[in-house]
Amino acid sequence: MYLSLSSIIALMLGRLRMSVDKAITCCGNLTREVFSHKQTDGKFQASGLEKVIKDIVKAKTGQEDERMLGTAPDGEGCKT
Repeated sequence: MYLSLSSIIALMLGRLRMSVDKAITCCGNLTREVFSHKQTDGKFQASGLEKVIKDIVKAKTGQEDERMLGTAPDGEGCKT
């Protein structure tokens, strides 16, 4: 599965209904946490990315395994 930073931002703004300022802060924390622990070949640990994303989702929804596809639990969400 290919996951880009823009798709993570789209989930933050649309599905998680974060403010732009909160999404910017979360992206800064995400990139710092994930990309500061590079391996010698220049790659990063996917497990680190997974942990940070789960932390963001848990902070917003209360559970780290909240589904990001389908209708939002409250019936609200991005209309575009």
